[in-house]
Amino acid sequence: MSTNLTPENEQFLSEVVARGVFPSREEALNTAVVLLKRREEVVCAVNAGIEQVERGDVRPLDVEKLREEIRGLLDERRADS
Repeated sequence: MSTNLTPENEQFLSEVVARGVFPSREEALNTAVVLLKRREEVVCAVNAGIEQVERGDVRPLDVEKLREEIRGLLDERRADS
């Protein structure tokens, strides 16, 4: 399968592969698709949150609980690395 990228994007892709950021063009493109999927997930989550707020389906912010959840997520990511 071929891809048609803008000259600027093709140049950037070549540069990151040449610098060794990715071992191949395919790996760089696959990573780009993964990041695009994650972006879509974030957009969907934000939109769902906006809808909840608009419906009035909200609760007070518990900052300490939020910190604990973030720490837990960071610990999970570190364990996966």
